[in-house]
Amino acid sequence: MSRKIAIIGSGPTATYTLKYMIGAEPGLEILIFEAGRRAGPGMPYSRRFNTPQVLANIASIEIPPLTRTLVDWLGSLSDNRLETLGIDRPEIADRAFYPRVVLGDYFAAEFSALCRDAVGRGHRVTVLTEHRVADIVPRRTGFQIVADTAAGRKRCRVDAVVVATGHRQKTTQEAPYLYRSPYPLKTLALGEERSAAIVGSSLSAIDAALTLAARYGYFDTCNGRVTYTTLSERSLRIALLSRKGLLPEADFYYPIPEEPLDIFSEAAIEALIAKGKTGLLSRAMRLFRAQLLQDDPAFFAELGIKRFTPEGLNRAYFGRREQSDLFTATIANLAEARRNHRARRTVMWRYTLMRAHEMFSLVLPYLADRDLRRFHDTLKPVFADAYGCVPHASIARLLAIRRSGVLSVVVLGERGRLVRRDGRFAIDGAGDGETYETLIDARGQQAMTLHDLGFASLADASDESDPFRKNRRSRSVDDFRLHLRPGLAQQIFCVSLPLLLKRHPFAQGLVSSENFGKAVAAGLLGTRPIRALGASGRSKMAQETRLAG
Repeated sequence: MSRKIAIIGSGPTATYTLKYMIGAEPGLEILIFEAGRRAGPGMPYSRRFNTPQVLANIASIEIPPLTRTLVDWLGSLSDNRLETLGIDRPEIADRAFYPRVVLGDYFAAEFSALCRDAVGRGHRVTVLTEHRVADIVPRRTGFQIVADTAAGRKRCRVDAVVVATGHRQKTTQEAPYLYRSPYPLKTLALGEERSAAIVGSSLSAIDAALTLAARYGYFDTCNGRVTYTTLSERSLRIALLSRKGLLPEADFYYPIPEEPLDIFSEAAIEALIAKGKTGLLSRAMRLFRAQLLQDDPAFFAELGIKRFTPEGLNRAYFGRREQSDLFTATIANLAEARRNHRARRTVMWRYTLMRAHEMFSLVLPYLADRDLRRFHDTLKPVFADAYGCVPHASIARLLAIRRSGVLSVVVLGERGRLVRRDGRFAIDGAGDGETYETLIDARGQQAMTLHDLGFASLADASDESDPFRKNRRSRSVDDFRLHLRPGLAQQIFCVSLPLLLKRHPFAQGLVSSENFGKAVAAGLLGTRPIRALGASGRSKMAQETRLAG
């Protein structure tokens, strides 16, 4: 009798899971539940949630291939199709950045190709779009999936489940001109006063600002310089609200594949974990310090840290940038990043921090709660800033709307608070007293629990409040299996992004999606699991490079 497996969600993580599942012996029956109308893209790359102007912050070569690479897929398209995507064939390149909707089309095409491949290998695949799963009910043997459709509620029994739901953010306006999430970007609109405050200054906030600018004006490029012209009859005002008053930096160049760290290495981390969770974060920090000091002593001296603690590093890292004029520093950083890409030059401290966050991701599942909170409060922002860089084109457009007088950044500090007064949004304790008609919360996906995901029966059956916490007796591999109460089926795996973020805060990259898919497929099929690093998804192929301190 065939084994029936349900995959909840059809975004990139589900697609990579499918890729590694269908290599099994023939005979699987795979049911894929998708709440939307289109399988494959997921929210980050969906045409429903994005506009063509919004660039993904991942170069094409960084995307793990499915049946083919993104570049190969683009090369197979007709000139007319490329034109509709806004891509010139000569500009297709490994290190190019493309609009999110282009990646969405790629994932949709590859999802369909994998489904066809699965059938050719003797599996049965059913894709159930517009089926929103309302509950997952564990039984003694198997699970009942409860899904809402236009035709009413449906139920089915399966032997195993993979929960691969992605971002969970509010996508409807809570009140006029109040957006609890920037998504869907295409629905963002301003009132008659044409003013908006955007909470956050990371990539999601930048995407929201650029989307609004494109809606009420247009960008142009002449001799390599980007300009912006507003078409609004009233002055357009967009403010990014930031605690530290910083903007992400431009994408930087580094060699690929990434070279392993020789001090803060996987082997060294495994030895630390074997000693137990007490003092684990401090021991990891000592190795990280030694690695950074070896790789870039000039940068280490510039930080001027007396005690290399998470708190000390956070203060020193951001303090060096808080002393500079924001937009002057942004202009200089973009120019430097462009020079380094042309010269294939890597700034060493950036490269070390990028690889170090992947090593810390191995430590996080083992940390005691107090140290985990310390990491989230101090080190996570450092690493997110160091590797969460932005495509050069997006920075150039941001600077263009700044030059046009549309954009400002308001430094909230620790005292700045948003308040609602007379139907408008104001800032107490910071800023210049300006008010805004529209508010957009662009702080990104927050960590959630099983109860938050909305699968009540599954949450009630779980006996773990922190399902991805590990101890030194845990296996060195992880298939993301949820542990339910005794007497219930145990073949359930969860790689839902909101649930992962507590112990895997860097889980939002496409390399992470592939790692999680490999691990889950191995757990499902009973093969040797693969360690899932939870990396950011930044990896590129090898090229000759010069390293600059």
